[in-house]
Amino acid sequence: MIAKPRYMISRALLDDGATERFVIVDESDALHVASSWLQFLAETGRSPNTIRHYGSKVAWYLSWTALTADWRSITLSHLALWRGMIASTPFQRANGAMALRCPSTVALWLAPVRSYYEWADAEGLLTNNVASRLTQLKYFAPGSPGGGEYGAMRRVLAEQLRASARTSPRPPEWIDDADARRRLETLPLRSRDRFLIDLFYSTGIRAGEALSLFTADLHFGGGTPELGCRYADPHFHVLMDNPVENGSQVKGRERVLYVSRELVEKYIDYVLERSRILGKQHDKSPHVFVNLYSQGESLGCAMKYSTVKKLVDRCSKSIDFVLSGPHVLRHTFATRLVRGIECEAQPLDVVQSLLGHSNINSTKIYTHDEESAKKAAMEALAPRSLNLETGA
Repeated sequence: MIAKPRYMISRALLDDGATERFVIVDESDALHVASSWLQFLAETGRSPNTIRHYGSKVAWYLSWTALTADWRSITLSHLALWRGMIASTPFQRANGAMALRCPSTVALWLAPVRSYYEWADAEGLLTNNVASRLTQLKYFAPGSPGGGEYGAMRRVLAEQLRASARTSPRPPEWIDDADARRRLETLPLRSRDRFLIDLFYSTGIRAGEALSLFTADLHFGGGTPELGCRYADPHFHVLMDNPVENGSQVKGRERVLYVSRELVEKYIDYVLERSRILGKQHDKSPHVFVNLYSQGESLGCAMKYSTVKKLVDRCSKSIDFVLSGPHVLRHTFATRLVRGIECEAQPLDVVQSLLGHSNINSTKIYTHDEESAKKAAMEALAPRSLNLETGA
């Protein structure tokens, strides 16, 4: 997109010498005013991953805008050009192939810019009314996804910034190779890593949710009155408000997820390994997943997403199948349940509950390739023989 971006996101230490925060700087490490916006996002409860994502997108936007205009006085047409450039510039996938971004991905690039301009407008930094023109009111009829039972007026992205043509969303990435799935299931891994991969693969939990789990949330022996839990079978609780140490954040909804006997055994293996490596003296974190294979001060601290991503990357190479991130394991879990792959197909509302989706439309993406499945089903039916002489 830009050969050499002028602005970039970085980390900075505060005056206390310990607290880190994200900032946007130029080539000479001078702070851009957008750094105050990132601080605003942190103060309003956005997760570090969201702040990093938003900051990186706005840094790209500011670098591009700096070549042509002052970001404080741009027009809606200028933002439409930015949207068009994102949509028309190929990017490299994890497997090395070049592709164009789908409309939903382009929208994810626009969301941070919209947030930035709304903040800048509130701070009095803009010289025009572009922030108020980024969105417009639209009526959604009763019965539609946006209208609910009675219909509703909602604020949506301005028409000029929306995709010009309606296209089908790109199907979610999942492990569609049965041999690759078997290789992942049997891949030799250290106990913690084996438990984490199996947790993703067999429950569909998000990475942020896994990293937010506390050991007290795992009732693998079943609930008891002492625990204040009425669920008798082995399960764990996905909670929204654990005071995490690693900046992870739970999305979706709180829920209870049941686990298999095999997963419980994998957890026992991990607990024994954790105890052996850390001992009681250094095992102080309430988090389920902590650093066990590092040295120095990070040993025993809560795992971060970067460590999970490295683990998934290693698994990807070992099974010879592209895994762009832990979300692929979640998508594989959901796709198999919805389409009945190596299991009985489950109702969409059940899968919705397991995944923690607030809207069933989010779950419907796992019916991808449904047309091919319907065609195969019809072809599987034996054609009725015709007797031309009798007309039967």
